[in-house]
Amino acid sequence: MKIFFSAGEASGDHLAALLAKALQEGVPGIECWGMGGPESRRAGMRIEWPSEALHLMGICDVALSIPRLWRLKNEICLRIAQEQPEALVVVDSPDFHFPLLAQARRSGYRGMIVYLSPPQVWAWRSGRTDFLKSVCDLCLPLFDFEHEFLSGRGVASAWVGHPFVDEFGKTGLQAEPEARRLVALLPGSRPGEIRRLLPVLKETAQHLSERGFEPVFSIAPGLGEKDREWLASALKGYSTSTETGRSLMGRAGGVIGASGTAAVEAMMLDRFMIVLYRVSLSSEIAFRLLVKTPFISIPNRLAGKQVYPELVQKRARASEILDSFSAYQNDGERRRTVHEALARARSRMGKPGAPAFWAHSVLSRAGLR
Repeated sequence: MKIFFSAGEASGDHLAALLAKALQEGVPGIECWGMGGPESRRAGMRIEWPSEALHLMGICDVALSIPRLWRLKNEICLRIAQEQPEALVVVDSPDFHFPLLAQARRSGYRGMIVYLSPPQVWAWRSGRTDFLKSVCDLCLPLFDFEHEFLSGRGVASAWVGHPFVDEFGKTGLQAEPEARRLVALLPGSRPGEIRRLLPVLKETAQHLSERGFEPVFSIAPGLGEKDREWLASALKGYSTSTETGRSLMGRAGGVIGASGTAAVEAMMLDRFMIVLYRVSLSSEIAFRLLVKTPFISIPNRLAGKQVYPELVQKRARASEILDSFSAYQNDGERRRTVHEALARARSRMGKPGAPAFWAHSVLSRAGLR
């Protein structure tokens, strides 16, 4: 009994590992294999392709990697045809996984297709719901509003909650984070993203140090070895940490960094965050033309208001970051409203037990239980 996985991002690797572990607990001896990272490997998955292959961000990054991604897609589809797993599970990374799933179906694969953490069709490119509806047997979104959007358009979707409900429930919230002087700086987990944000974060760190704070840069554990070495060299003279971003944020009084999963983690830890987003010019044009949501940060989407400042493209500069940071630090009423809104956002994360629910849904629909 085999389940194929494909996860390219660090956050996707985490989700894939959770599902693989839950599947193995539900069906001892089930074989999980495919593309993943260190977490998936530790969960017992047989890794044939490293997840670093999909550490891309934006249209430009993807376009430059098309020949390599095309070869990777063909190689994976050939292996799927040979191994004929009972189910395919892909996680996030739609620019790679949509063509992969389409080719798998064209090649005659008739097993179950599951999309864990499907693309944000509620925010942009809503036409992709037609593909999800026609190709995927099951989508497992992470948030309630995603599930409602997909279900309302005829996509087979199932949701009970986010796995962070379990993970952070054990950690608990730590009081008075604003009293701490440590500031977590998160340049991201993808090389292109890091190179775009690092200069402004280094400038911000210098100003924070002058104001008596302790800025610490996160070197994401999910980065490849060469990228970690490059980032450590680029941050020579600055304080760095190789612990998980989640752990570093838990020790911090505030967070400044790349948009993405880190913002949801900061929300779960009740930490104030300034969200930064910088992409190539081509991606910016597409973003402005196609994105249909007022927020790029999930905590803001859950709260229904801008709780975390979102500094996009040219606004992602040291002066605006410092202004937003000072506004939070120096205004007690503002801090109170921020943390009240974060509590409301956390209340929408659903019930515990998401990985077990995913595993049960996959096994039931694949006829394995």
